[in-house]
Amino acid sequence: MPTHAELATRLLQDAAEFFIMLGEQNPPLLDQMTENASVFKQMAEILTQDPGGQLGDAPNATLAGKLLKDAAVFFTTLSEQNPAIKDQMLENANVYRQIGDLVTQNPLGVLN
Repeated sequence: MPTHAELATRLLQDAAEFFIMLGEQNPPLLDQMTENASVFKQMAEILTQDPGGQLGDAPNATLAGKLLKDAAVFFTTLSEQNPAIKDQMLENANVYRQIGDLVTQNPLGVLN
């Protein structure tokens, strides 16, 4: 079973890919989505290398959890603006929030 940190890493990478795709499809958003993707990729790499470590005063797992929860807010906003993808975006948001909480609480724990 993957750890919470491993699940969080996968979701961070998936979000980065989503941001890149969204930016490519919406040129006015390209710079912001590229920046978001870069941050999410960097955090995924950091969490992979040292799930129990810290950046400054903040635990890596806490930072990863915050990014996952930020992505959940973004997905919820997208769901409100795009009825065709509403259900999928709300489901994504729910998963990102749950894993964000789990990785923050116990990065090396596993799902039951």
